[in-house]
Amino acid sequence: MLTAAALVVLVGWVVLLGATLGFVVDRIERRRMGRVAAQVQVTDAVHGALGAIVAPTVAKHRGEPWTVTMGLAPQDLGSAGFLTEIARETLGRGPQGVRIVFVPRSGR
Repeated sequence: MLTAAALVVLVGWVVLLGATLGFVVDRIERRRMGRVAAQVQVTDAVHGALGAIVAPTVAKHRGEPWTVTMGLAPQDLGSAGFLTEIARETLGRGPQGVRIVFVPRSGR
């Protein structure tokens, strides 16, 4: 009888551990898919307005605003204001806003 009870407890712990791991993996995957969707939204908005002058990357960390990073060549610096506006309109719907980061890129 004691062996059966130990087996039931062991199986219970294994099921609980499996369910917890499944929940954690699901949360991580949902966050990743949200980031990918946001990056696609920003990329589509930029390419629709200005063409393929930048390839934005998007990151989101817990408790921080969206961070959109774009590499600009020197001849594209005049578009920085419009790119900022596009990113803010696309992702700036939350209370935390959007952080825009421009990094230098070599000219084409």
